[in-house]
Amino acid sequence: MKWVVLLLAILAGLLHAGDDAKIDPRYSFRTDTANASLSWYQPSLLEFPPLSSAHCISGELVNADFIHRSGQFRTVQAELKDFNLLPYGSIIYSGAEADLRDLPLGTHFTFFLYQDTKGDFTRLATMREEVAAAAGAKAIEDQRKKFIEFTKKRGVPGWVDKTDGNQMVVTLFSGDAANFKKTYMGDIVAGRNVNVVVANDELRTWNPPTDNDRAQVVEIQEVPQDCYGNSGVRLVLKVANMLEGFRKGRIVRIFGAGWPMKDPPFGESLMGYGYGRLLDSEIVENTAKEYPVLFPFRTDYGNGALPWYRLKPGELPPPFSEHVVIGEWVKAGDVPRTGQIRVDRSGESLDFSVIPDGSVKYLGADASLADIPAGMRCWLNLYQDEHGAFTKASLVRDEFSFLVANAVTYRIETVLAAAGKLIVARQLPEVKNYNGDMEKPADIARMMLLVGSNTRIWKREQAIKIEDLKPGDSLLVNVTGELPGKPSNCTDIWVGDETHKMVIEAQKKKHSPEKKSASQTR
Repeated sequence: MKWVVLLLAILAGLLHAGDDAKIDPRYSFRTDTANASLSWYQPSLLEFPPLSSAHCISGELVNADFIHRSGQFRTVQAELKDFNLLPYGSIIYSGAEADLRDLPLGTHFTFFLYQDTKGDFTRLATMREEVAAAAGAKAIEDQRKKFIEFTKKRGVPGWVDKTDGNQMVVTLFSGDAANFKKTYMGDIVAGRNVNVVVANDELRTWNPPTDNDRAQVVEIQEVPQDCYGNSGVRLVLKVANMLEGFRKGRIVRIFGAGWPMKDPPFGESLMGYGYGRLLDSEIVENTAKEYPVLFPFRTDYGNGALPWYRLKPGELPPPFSEHVVIGEWVKAGDVPRTGQIRVDRSGESLDFSVIPDGSVKYLGADASLADIPAGMRCWLNLYQDEHGAFTKASLVRDEFSFLVANAVTYRIETVLAAAGKLIVARQLPEVKNYNGDMEKPADIARMMLLVGSNTRIWKREQAIKIEDLKPGDSLLVNVTGELPGKPSNCTDIWVGDETHKMVIEAQKKKHSPEKKSASQTR
C-alpha cells in the first residue's frame, strides 16, 4: 500500500511539473494552466483585465457584505478566503447577473481573482455559480429581471476615461456584455439626456436626487468586450457642471431616461440625509479611504508609502491612525495590562501592552484583560513600538463588544442544526426616516455562523440548544479565531434583546467605578 501511495505522489508531482513547464505564447503573464515562471497579471487603472488572466479558486460562499461588495468563501481544503469585488466586478448566479444580496450562503462558486498589494488573491473580477447550467429558463429570466430593477434604481456604473472641457468619456461596466445593449441602452440614447452621479469604488453613492448632474449623450461608442467587466459601451457626455468627482479614473453611475432618482437604502448611501446618525462605523463614509490626502500618515486604507503614526506622550492618537489586528485571545500577561493573541489566519503569536489611556472592552462594557477567556476572538487597535513592531494597544475588545459598539445584531434566517450552522443577516437598529417615523433598515450583510458541541447558547439566564433557535431570533455572539486547520466557530450565543442587556449590565456591575481602579492593575 505504501508503494501505491508513493507512486501516486510521484505521478502527481510529474503532472504538476509538466504544468509548470508549459508555455502559452498568447499570454505575457502567468495563467492557471501555463507560464508558471511569469508574474500574475495585475489590473491597472482604466484597464479591463483580459480573459484567462485571473486565478480561479472554487469555494463555498460563507459571508456576503452587501455594502462593501466583499465577502468570504471557504475552499474544499477548509481555508477561508477574502474577496473584494473590483468596481467592474460581476456575479453570475442562476444563469444571470446578480448582486451579493441575491446569493444563498452555501452556494459553490468559481472565483476569478487577482492579487492585492500584499500578494493575496482577493481582488475579484467575477464569480460564477458552478452549477449554473441547472437553472431553468424561468429562473434565469427571474434573476435577470431582478438585477435589472436593482441596477436601474442605482444607475449603471462605469469609470471616467477622460475629461475635456465640459465633456466626459465614460466606459460602462457589465458582467453580461452580450445582453447589455438591449437591457439598458434603450434609455441611454445619443442626443438625449441622462443623469450622472459620483460613486466610490464600492459603487456607493452619496445623495443622487441632489448631487446628480444632467448630461447630454453626445456619442455612443462600441469598445472590445474580450475582457472582464466591460459592457462594450462607451459614452461621450456633455455635462452641465464638471463636478469634483468627474475626474479621470473615478467611478460614476448613469441613470437612463425615466429611471428613478432616489436615495439608496439607509446604510448603503455614503450619506445619511434625512435619517438618524449612522451608528455603524463600518458603513459610515470612510474618510481615510475616500480622502487619503487628508492624512499625513499611513492607514489601513491607504497611504502605503507613508510611515505609520507614532504615539506621542500626552496626545490622543488621531482617527484612523491605528492598525487593526484580529486574533484569538491566549492569555493576560504576568505584567499588568499586557496580553497575547494568536493572529487570525497565520496563527502567529503577538504579545502586546495596553497604553496608559487605552481601554479594554468585554461583553459590551469596561473590562480588565483578565476578564477575557482564552479562545475568544478579539479586535486590537495597535501602534508601533520603538522597534517598529505593532505591540501598543489603544483598544482591546471581543467580538460581542465590537458588534455592540457598531449597533449591529444578527438575525437568524435559517437554522441548520444537524450541520451545526446558522445563516444570519447582519442588521441595523431602527432609525427615523425623512418623515420622523421609525423605519427598519435593510440588512447590510449575510453570514454563516458555525456552532460546535462546545458552543454555549443563552436565552436570558437559561442554557438552550441549537434546536431551540428559530428564524427571526436576534443574536449577539463571541467566536474563536480563524486559525490554520481550525475554522472560527461560536463560543457563546446570546438570544434576544433582553438577554443582550442583561449580559452588558452584568459586566458593567463587575467594573463599577469603585471596582474599576483595582482592575486597572490587572
